[in-house]
Amino acid sequence: MKMPTQSQPADRPRMSAAALAAAYNAGGVTPQIQICTPCVQVGGGTWCVNLPFFGKKCFHVPSLGRWHACCKTKFGWPPVSCGISHC
Repeated sequence: MKMPTQSQPADRPRMSAAALAAAYNAGGVTPQIQICTPCVQVGGGTWCVNLPFFGKKCFHVPSLGRWHACCKTKFGWPPVSCGISHC
């Protein structure tokens, strides 16, 4: 009796870690959820403070643009990652 030939390891399709994670997530096991804050203007304009002996002092704050923070679930540890990005 003759045994059937087996394929070589190089002949078998391999999945990358990203493809495995995508397939795992596609099954609904670990859904990706993202929650973001509204965009907020940071900086810009003149700010004034009242100092005890110096009186009211004003200074100009340069505009840093609009930013928002987002948190999302992910596959792996830690399960939640957060970051700040430009709008």
